[in-house]
Amino acid sequence: MNPTANMEISNVPNPALDLSALPRIEDVEFHQVSKKYRAMRLALWGSVQFLYSCACLTPYLLYKVGGDQDMAQFSGWYWPLGAGAAFGLLWFLEEWKGFPRRGYAVRERDITYRAGWLFRSTTTVPFGMIQHSELSQGPVSRKLGLNHLKLFTAGGSGNLRIAGLEDEDAQTLRAVIEARTRR
Repeated sequence: MNPTANMEISNVPNPALDLSALPRIEDVEFHQVSKKYRAMRLALWGSVQFLYSCACLTPYLLYKVGGDQDMAQFSGWYWPLGAGAAFGLLWFLEEWKGFPRRGYAVRERDITYRAGWLFRSTTTVPFGMIQHSELSQGPVSRKLGLNHLKLFTAGGSGNLRIAGLEDEDAQTLRAVIEARTRR
């Protein structure tokens, strides 16, 4: 190993940063996603809860209504129903309380997306890392006029998905991102 190579590296200035002087992401104004997206997610929650409850209640109803004697020994039908109700309550709270936090912010050099109440996440992707973007819609999203913007990054580890954007907002945001990534 060459001792002069180490000396050159050690002479490179690397001052410490004053973290209190850096801009805080909490101070940035976030744009909310569409309220129609909240309704779509709550409708999904309700559908899943209904189907799960029906599946859990079927053995009980077979016994009570149908008089199936084999079901008389089966008394554990309420455990999955209770577990599903507890899980459903947490899911509902995440959707209801977490939705106001769901939003995106575009700054000069990056885009940030945050979501969640119980399980919070904040993802920031620099424009220089974005390889390409994609707009996608499912059948329900298309009917509601909503888009999902997906940003694919170099290396794939920082991919970002912003769901629930109105058509016009999604097109505008994608145009801004594409203009920033072409620099």
